Amino acid sequence: MDSVESGSEAQVQIRLVAKQEKYKVPDAPIVVPQQLQRYGLSEIVNHLLGHEKPVPFDFLVDGQFLRESIAKYLKENSLSAENILTLEYVESMLPPTEIASYSHDDWISSVSAASSDRFVVGSYDGIVRVWNAQSECESELRGHESAVKCVAATSRDPTKKSKVELVSGSQDRTAIGWGTKGGQRKALYAARGHTDSIEAVAVNPANTHFVTASADATIRFWSLAVPKESEDAQLDEQSVAPPEKKRKGASTITKAAIGTLSGHVGAVTSVCFDADRESHVYSGGWDHSVRTWDVAMGVNVATNLCDKVVLDVDYSTHSRLVATGHADRSVRLWDPRSSDNTVVKLRLTSHSGFVPSVAWAPSSAFMLASASHDGTIKIWDIRSRTPLYTVHAASADDSGKKLLALDWHQSLLLAGGESGSLRIHSVNSQYEDGSDRAQS
Repeated sequence: MDSVESGSEAQVQIRLVAKQEKYKVPDAPIVVPQQLQRYGLSEIVNHLLGHEKPVPFDFLVDGQFLRESIAKYLKENSLSAENILTLEYVESMLPPTEIASYSHDDWISSVSAASSDRFVVGSYDGIVRVWNAQSECESELRGHESAVKCVAATSRDPTKKSKVELVSGSQDRTAIGWGTKGGQRKALYAARGHTDSIEAVAVNPANTHFVTASADATIRFWSLAVPKESEDAQLDEQSVAPPEKKRKGASTITKAAIGTLSGHVGAVTSVCFDADRESHVYSGGWDHSVRTWDVAMGVNVATNLCDKVVLDVDYSTHSRLVATGHADRSVRLWDPRSSDNTVVKLRLTSHSGFVPSVAWAPSSAFMLASASHDGTIKIWDIRSRTPLYTVHAASADDSGKKLLALDWHQSLLLAGGESGSLRIHSVNSQYEDGSDRAQS
């Protein structure tokens, strides 16, 4: 490798570029020592900007974060120091901070932010709880006969109102639509038809339908609307709750599924909507597959295969990528537009336990969070192979306890699991506008 020498120190020409107008500097090449890393480069940018209070920056080369010296990058990529190296810089993300913790008596299975000040929590004690930002439990929703495995708040878009405020799914094989009636939140209907535990639920962005994924190897598609009277679900004997339990909730209207999606072999662990094509949903399961479905047509349109159980799926409207959490402690990224159904776009490894929950940042094509049985949350920028931050529990009582659930809403990151604590974190990201979609 050639070097530009100045005295005894190797140097290189760089060009600094930024997409954020307020941080742009002249893009004329400058000569810097090859041994510079992120911090030294950040000092140069701040000097050029005339900042009295330095702003920390990250630097990207060919779309990937620079996590080493320039010299090491040039050597590893067999690049000549005679060439001008273009570095894009972005304001660094601050470490997430835990700002609140709400205690539950049992494990938390699922979390969903209805808004920036209202949070829905599903628990293994069979109760769905709704919390506000003042640490008050507004509602304890009792209707399930077994552990609640999943919850989903309806659309966060206030223009798309629904009588149903949230949907929960349970090991009792039912999904309940909850809403406010007579000033109180209560069950508006029970969706019946699955023959085993409901493991995941997702509401479409239009607030018109929802899907449920079950250990019975099927996905069911439902209308979110409240029926005027009980619908004939044509249930077989296995799917009906035991008689004594059925009587307890006899006054709840029964809802029937619009359709059933079959194709998975074994339990379906996760499901989410494609916000860009609302007739499409993605699912993952024990059969090591990530599947794409057209719910309007009722068909499996694509199947992506990997070598480990899929525990969670989430779709990003900004990157148009699907993220999955796995039993091999990995996070995988898939491009649903790709014709090659066996190629993983990216595999992220850092966790030391199962990854049961993943969540894309709501306003970024690059930011992603994952929660693990190792008790940590990891914040990723998919332009780097290593996590930006590893978030540990603030409380000793929560430390090391398995995390099972995660949701990212605006600047809030919610997590819960074995300790029974709903942990709420503040996330300050430099990617607030989310206007640029990542290129495939």
